Amino acid sequence: MSQLGKLNISEIFYSLQGEGSRAGTPTVFVRLQGCKAQGACYASGVVCDTEFESGSEWELKSILKWLKENSKGCKEITWTGGEPLDQLTKEVIAYFKEEGYFQAVETSGLHPAPNGLDFICISPKVAEHVIKKNFDYKISELRYVRHKGQSIPQPKIEAEHYWISPHSDGFTINQENVKHCINLCLENPKWKLSIQTHKSWNIL
Repeated sequence: MSQLGKLNISEIFYSLQGEGSRAGTPTVFVRLQGCKAQGACYASGVVCDTEFESGSEWELKSILKWLKENSKGCKEITWTGGEPLDQLTKEVIAYFKEEGYFQAVETSGLHPAPNGLDFICISPKVAEHVIKKNFDYKISELRYVRHKGQSIPQPKIEAEHYWISPHSDGFTINQENVKHCINLCLENPKWKLSIQTHKSWNIL
């Protein structure tokens, strides 16, 4: 749980968004520590490709100071994890909104999103009925990761963008998975292909 003024953070870095509808956009990634969706991931055979267990406590003013000193004037934050909505609150979002920051979140769908976010991306890791309960409105984008042989998703919520991402082997893009996802998109034209280009930059 976060307190107003403090967050537990695994890492913070300035880079480009590597996937989805905002690919190529400069942003500051704030990876919040911990993830209550781990059990659902393990049960479904999903292996997380990021380290989010370790970290340290940051005051909001320290995060803001880092942003001003390290992001070349970029006014965009991407809250990610782990599961960022384990900690993120409307008060935290309001703090950075008052400072003029556009804020995106990348979530599993486990928790409802606080008010004030500018962009919501769900990469589902929990049951569809849980996501439907938490998000009964159109979100910015849905991103599903697919292996060769997996079928097209059947989401229960609406999004402005629907993406399929081929599962990668660490930093290596699996070409068999890419071919499978291309075919899924061609057969289901509502869906678009999103290659995790950040992995070619050696960024997880």
